Amino acid sequence: MTTYKKTIFLFLLYFSTLYGENKYPIILIHGFLGWGKDELGEINYWGGKNNIEQYLRDKGYEVYSVSLGPISSSYDCAVETFYQVKGGQLDYGQAHAEKYRIVQQPKEVNYTGLYPQWNEDNPVHLLGYSFGGMTTRMLLYLLTHSMAKDSTGLPDESLLLGDELPGWVASITTMSSPHNGSTLSNIVVNLVPFTDNLLPLADLISSKYYDFNLKHWNISKKKSESISNYISRYINHPAWNTKNSVAWDSSVQGAMALNDKLTIDPNVYYFSYSTVASVLDTATGYYKPADHLNMANYPLGWVIGRTKVDMGNGKETDESWFKNDGTVNTISMPRPFTGKNGPEPLKTFSDTKPIEKGIWNFMGEYDLDHKSFIGFFVNDEKQIKEMMERFESQARILYSLP
Repeated sequence: MTTYKKTIFLFLLYFSTLYGENKYPIILIHGFLGWGKDELGEINYWGGKNNIEQYLRDKGYEVYSVSLGPISSSYDCAVETFYQVKGGQLDYGQAHAEKYRIVQQPKEVNYTGLYPQWNEDNPVHLLGYSFGGMTTRMLLYLLTHSMAKDSTGLPDESLLLGDELPGWVASITTMSSPHNGSTLSNIVVNLVPFTDNLLPLADLISSKYYDFNLKHWNISKKKSESISNYISRYINHPAWNTKNSVAWDSSVQGAMALNDKLTIDPNVYYFSYSTVASVLDTATGYYKPADHLNMANYPLGWVIGRTKVDMGNGKETDESWFKNDGTVNTISMPRPFTGKNGPEPLKTFSDTKPIEKGIWNFMGEYDLDHKSFIGFFVNDEKQIKEMMERFESQARILYSLP
């Protein structure tokens, strides 16, 4: 692209922000082990020592971030996102609650709403990082499908699940998201089997400083409960053997099951970003950690770069899954491609062509590890500036949409 054409595009994009086609709020949805802005003191999930959310607000965008269960399933996170944005009593739905033996409406979990006017006439842009990308897709699915409350087939009585609510989401943006699962999830569970069900353990250390948001699992000891009864209930709690968790949804098999039903919506704009922090070792065919991978993730990047896992359909992942960012396989990030529906449509984003709905607009592959994409382990002023500009550029694109 010529410098002249690029200058014209940036000029038009800038003014489309000032006098944009839309000014729908951007909802930031965190991923695995994420947290809200009122937790962990001055450490921001979105930016680390910096603050991406506030930066975008200062630039004139309406932005909100949610605080979800950091090890919860995509379903539970999607429901929590809905009520935190819309407001109201948190309600996971009758059928889901009965299936997984959770509390349908946890007491005292009632939200005023970050954007209570959210509806078809006032839609939002969903932006999810890592596992948060899967939450965006699940939320769209729940919004556009009516759920039965029980075997009678009658619709659920909650606002989110009882009716079809098309048009509430204008766009979905995912960043470093394991749309097809992360082999790391499978690897960890195979090495340390109990790690696929950490919900009961997490509840023991949950606090206001870092809340695992597990009230709906009803794991904690009740005031009137004896120690012996609590221990017995704790040991036999259904959370020890559940697929209603991030561990299953982020596995290759779990993500494939999600892809069977979370199909692309022809009325929504889609964008995706990928990251990589590994390089091909031509002598072995494996991928080894790149120099820019943070040392804390070095062992993870090393094992992902050489391990194949069972996909649950009679096949296993191949060498194309070795490339990674220290946490997620890079091949899993651009779009969903596993499951009965096959690969979803994708094209490389072009700043000279119209943006289409119902197709993944791939925004590029970045030489960054999984954490540094949102500001962790980043102290270089140039990298911080690039990170902020990357988010601002995406916000401009979202506001330029019809």
